[in-house]
Amino acid sequence: MDTFKEYIVKKELTQSEKISRICIIVASIALAFFFIAITLGTVLMMFGIIFAGLSVYFGWQIITRFFVEYEYIVTNSDLDIDKITNQSKRKRLCTVDLHKVSECGKYSGNVTVSEDETLIQASANNPELDDYYLRFTHKTFGNAVLVFTPSIEVLELIQQFFPRTVKKLI
Repeated sequence: MDTFKEYIVKKELTQSEKISRICIIVASIALAFFFIAITLGTVLMMFGIIFAGLSVYFGWQIITRFFVEYEYIVTNSDLDIDKITNQSKRKRLCTVDLHKVSECGKYSGNVTVSEDETLIQASANNPELDDYYLRFTHKTFGNAVLVFTPSIEVLELIQQFFPRTVKKLI
């Protein structure tokens, strides 16, 4: 029997990301006013308006990169993690073979990631939701630790595919 489940979680902005967004907005608007002011009353006024529009456009393009969602897709014994930016651009972060998981548990600040392990951060960054981690081996990343925020249904589904020797710290 095939299993399939998908779950999307929206990443909450950190305080520094919120400040960065505000600074980008202010900088792009200030740059637009600068272009208009410097060319005001000259024959280059049309270029000033074009550059002002471009500065606002590129400012918006940079701001939309902060709108991030993670999609967790469980297909049989594979867990696919996708990063969705601005609900339009999708990038595959990794695919975890759940048979190769060596440890699973709730993520807290005391979970250590050694130097030879790769940390893959795909969590919601929301204090109201529980973050979990998987320690596994990957063909590209080698030893890796995935931090993610699954639903209860996804968590129960992926645990079915773990090897018996997995240390579960849930």
